Amino acid sequence: MRRRGQLARSLLLGTCLLFTAYTPAWSEEATLKACGHQDYPPWNWHSQGEIRGACADVTRELFGRLGIGVDLSYVGPWKRCQKAVEEGDVDVNICAFINPARQTYSDFTATPMGYNQNAVFVSKDNAFGFNRWADLSGKQAAMVLGVSIGEQFDTFLKNNVNIEWVPDYKSAFMMLKHRRVDFVPFGRESGLTKLATLNMSDDIVPLDHPITTGNLYISISKKSRFKHLLPEINAMIQEPGYRQWVTELLKTNIEKYSAEQARLRSSIKNN
Repeated sequence: MRRRGQLARSLLLGTCLLFTAYTPAWSEEATLKACGHQDYPPWNWHSQGEIRGACADVTRELFGRLGIGVDLSYVGPWKRCQKAVEEGDVDVNICAFINPARQTYSDFTATPMGYNQNAVFVSKDNAFGFNRWADLSGKQAAMVLGVSIGEQFDTFLKNNVNIEWVPDYKSAFMMLKHRRVDFVPFGRESGLTKLATLNMSDDIVPLDHPITTGNLYISISKKSRFKHLLPEINAMIQEPGYRQWVTELLKTNIEKYSAEQARLRSSIKNN
């Protein structure tokens, strides 16, 4: 109860930036291994050998309040991350949708750590009407390997849509721009962030009607020695002020990702 009260008071003081001063040194024994999607800004992305983003910030803060450090060194693409959690080589998936396959090897928080609206992204000059999933039947889509948009929509795609699997969203959006596919299903915020940094916002747009509003959860491998901490993590997610904190984290990480990509483009141009 004391830890929960401490977190609630901190959250209500203002913004996520207040937490950055809490940086204790962790022993190897008190550090868990975590992974996340490598290409899903502002929630998470791969940069300089580690996973960064709002999900990374949340995971570090919540486990840190329990005296546990979080190692987010990059383990590989999204599909490899999930396999590492399944095999117990990684303790925590920092944020993901729930589906039956993941539930066989992970335990999830009862409360979502975040909410993510999924949208249909299309080429601006090749848009189509979308008001229900059936409107996508028979079309061609590009999706990143290992990505899930929830059990029901995953099943719909498998049975009704031709899917081209690609390694990252840049590849997916390039296929869309050149009309090799009809649409890309992607989180609305993440997609708009990605398109802006790729200078493709004038070419590709999300349709207004959402596919789903998905719940993102923190999950712990069933083989992890830290799985007993899940109820305490869930309790902190339910604290007053948590949702506003995550909203601020998303804004901050959009800025961080955009600035990082601008520096990379500048570096490439200068070289």
